[in-house]
Amino acid sequence: MIYRRQRKRNKISHADDWLMTYADMITLLLCFFVVAALASISQKANTPKVDAAKKVEAPAQEPNPTEARLSLPGPDETIKPESYGPVEEKKTEKSEPAEPVAAASVDITSEQVPPQASLPEIVDNLKSQGAADLEQNSDRITSIEISSAAFFDSGSAILSPSGMVILQEVAGNLKSEKFKDYQVTVEGHTDDAPINTPLFPSNWELSTARAAAVVRFFLDEGIPAQKLRAAGYANTFPKVPNRDENGRAIPENQAQNRRVVIKLEKIDKTT
Repeated sequence: MIYRRQRKRNKISHADDWLMTYADMITLLLCFFVVAALASISQKANTPKVDAAKKVEAPAQEPNPTEARLSLPGPDETIKPESYGPVEEKKTEKSEPAEPVAAASVDITSEQVPPQASLPEIVDNLKSQGAADLEQNSDRITSIEISSAAFFDSGSAILSPSGMVILQEVAGNLKSEKFKDYQVTVEGHTDDAPINTPLFPSNWELSTARAAAVVRFFLDEGIPAQKLRAAGYANTFPKVPNRDENGRAIPENQAQNRRVVIKLEKIDKTT
């Protein structure tokens, strides 16, 4: 009986021997991983010291003269002429700084800006050139006739630069207090020579377009739109005959009939 029990105990003991070997192997592997981890940490900690030692051992390199010339000075450094080769010394004369002039202190006198010419003066100037006429129909209506050649090229309704200068002076008068109660009517007149272009199939379109161009310029100059009118009359109101008794054209008369009329009419304000 005792022998059987001892035999069973010996069998159980031999059956558990492999567990001891497995446990020993796991312990050894764990120790190996711990040692490897400690070695890796130690190597990383020593890396800065190795880099510092390499920097100390590396010999200092002399600067490249080309790079030295191209390098810019630091904030606390100044550029020395020696680094760029010999530099000739230039002497500059000292000049006293000019006193600043404030915009508000500049006065525009009457001598600097020419006075605005009156309408009679403008017409007299153009009349001396044979390009204008002033007609006083009554104490309420004034007509200024100016040759179309002063404003437009032949067959065109585009204002010329010289025509803009004339109209600018006229507009300056029309904006004055003297003409504040006046109605301004711009009339376009042509001669009887026929015209047929894509823009102007007849003199009606040409005369109306020229009158409208003058009105548009007055609008741009600041004259109120309610004071302006535009009308085109083609060749229906000639100043002088366009042709002689034989039907031949008279160029001098045709030139007079090609004109722009600026009619000023005083309007009574009723209460």
